[in-house]
Amino acid sequence: MKPEQALSAINLMQNDMVQSVVHDLRTPMTVIKGYIQLLISGGMGEMRSEQMALLQRSVAPLEDLILLTDNLLQSLSLQRSQVELNAAPVDLDKLLAETLEFYQLPFQERGLRIFRDGNTLGEKILVDLFWFKRVLNNLLWNAFKFTPDGGQVTFAVARKNGGLEINIRDTGRGIPANRLDTIFQKFEQAAPEKDSKIGSGLGLWICRRVMELHGGRITVQSIEGRGSCFTLWLPPERIL
Repeated sequence: MKPEQALSAINLMQNDMVQSVVHDLRTPMTVIKGYIQLLISGGMGEMRSEQMALLQRSVAPLEDLILLTDNLLQSLSLQRSQVELNAAPVDLDKLLAETLEFYQLPFQERGLRIFRDGNTLGEKILVDLFWFKRVLNNLLWNAFKFTPDGGQVTFAVARKNGGLEINIRDTGRGIPANRLDTIFQKFEQAAPEKDSKIGSGLGLWICRRVMELHGGRITVQSIEGRGSCFTLWLPPERIL
């Protein structure tokens, strides 16, 4: 076997091992999340306020672990040179409303406001729903982690350069200026190395890769101590 073939075989084995381990971790976490949601919804009877508060506090760290495992799995797929998108028409207003609703519980538990700023446009976009949701989830969860209690996160949609722009703005602590040029690289962290909220360093790389696959882009503006604004831009051919 040639050296390059041996290296390729080793990489495949490593990827298979990572996928297997991550899948085994994610499955029980998803089951636990389902049970917690059942209890919170009152499906197993009424609970005392102290019990409900403890359950609600468990949602955020569990979501963090699930997103971490998702990012590890998805990065293995996206690092291939050829990725086939399953693009279909998506109602953008409905997608954003569902995304905001999904995150209401952990945001409310910390006194964070999350809402849509401005009017709906009635737009339909041609995207791979699975991957586009991953982008929104990663950006929202980053905003959740790095925005202090009582802050806010807003969505805004606008037409821009013939395409469509989605802005996700937070009142968090912002990103240091010397990290703005590198945060979309794989395994790069926007937060200081000693930060307890550090994740896999894959989320923003996944966002950039997915937007590029759609012919779009992701950019960021940030002022340290005041917050960040991540902008997703889709080209005209993705707007229906």
